[in-house]
Amino acid sequence: MLYRIYPQTETLKFYREPHSGIKLPYRTVKEMKKLYPDENFTIIGEIGGIAQPHNDADCLLIADEKPIPILPRGSLIKPFEWIAGYVEVEKDIYLAAIRSLISIFY
Repeated sequence: MLYRIYPQTETLKFYREPHSGIKLPYRTVKEMKKLYPDENFTIIGEIGGIAQPHNDADCLLIADEKPIPILPRGSLIKPFEWIAGYVEVEKDIYLAAIRSLISIFY
């Protein structure tokens, strides 16, 4: 399945996806706790981790850029990777944006 960034009107921070270098609007974990105190949102996958995506993985499309593969949930490697925030792809549906200590080496 192909996903696109959900249009948002409020000002968000930007997450730089480490493999492609593309900047994506995202909400931090702290902002998400305020926006969804009952955690009434869905996380469909992760982007930015070092895990290898499956050949038939879903992708995030950004204009004319190369598609960003979506990793399955739980693919991050603790304690070297953590969730920095969430990128909205549909109303109340998000991708977890992963930060990594390991990414500085590749």
